[in-house]
Amino acid sequence: MKIFLTSSPGGSACVNGIWEPASFDRNNGFLERFKKACMGVTSCLIISSDPRHTAMNDEMRDFYAKAFQQSHMNVTQVDMCDNRNAQLMIRRLHDYGVLILSGGHVPTENAFFQKLCLRDRIRDYQGVVVGISAGTMNSAEVVYAAPEEPGEAIDPHYQKYIQGLGLTGINVLPHFQKIWDIRLDGLHMVNDICVPDSKVRPIYALPDGSYFYKENGKTTLYGEAWMFQNGICTKLCENGAFLEVKDEF
Repeated sequence: MKIFLTSSPGGSACVNGIWEPASFDRNNGFLERFKKACMGVTSCLIISSDPRHTAMNDEMRDFYAKAFQQSHMNVTQVDMCDNRNAQLMIRRLHDYGVLILSGGHVPTENAFFQKLCLRDRIRDYQGVVVGISAGTMNSAEVVYAAPEEPGEAIDPHYQKYIQGLGLTGINVLPHFQKIWDIRLDGLHMVNDICVPDSKVRPIYALPDGSYFYKENGKTTLYGEAWMFQNGICTKLCENGAFLEVKDEF
């Protein structure tokens, strides 16, 4: 299995205020490395983060189908797994060369993954896995589900730590370039929530364009990133640079 853990892999661009399909991200060598990993692959399955939102899921499928085309990759079959076909698609999981774990609301996606028994089914998958935002977060053995919707940060029953897919021991906070300015339930997302939570588990903060790549037991960070650990925030890596990291459960 080859695993990309991204904040965002690209595949879309805002043109005059309208989002359109685009090539996958070239930053930090992502597209080049993704193409190499997908050599000989022709099919992709996207697993939805919210299986009820079929219109959104169809739009995502169409965007990524065009992103493969615009990236000059040979992936010509792109299917979506949601409430319409979940059991059929999950039984066919190993027929696909690329598996995309969508971005969205982490607990909602996690519940769908559990319904699919994806943790067990993905264990011996031999293709390429791409986590996007929530998909990256849910790839962990123990998921850090940072609160993101109103009320979650102050809800004493909200579960920040849940079982994930077990593909990595790394916890990621995606879209760091946007999260820095967010306040949730009167709390600063980074200073009041995530950095203090790093006393429980270390967290890697990734802006879009940065990613981890894992193959043969080796995990490498590519691009700009910060580490939250023991309540302290440290700049870990710069754009254009890379760093091998420990990936322990």
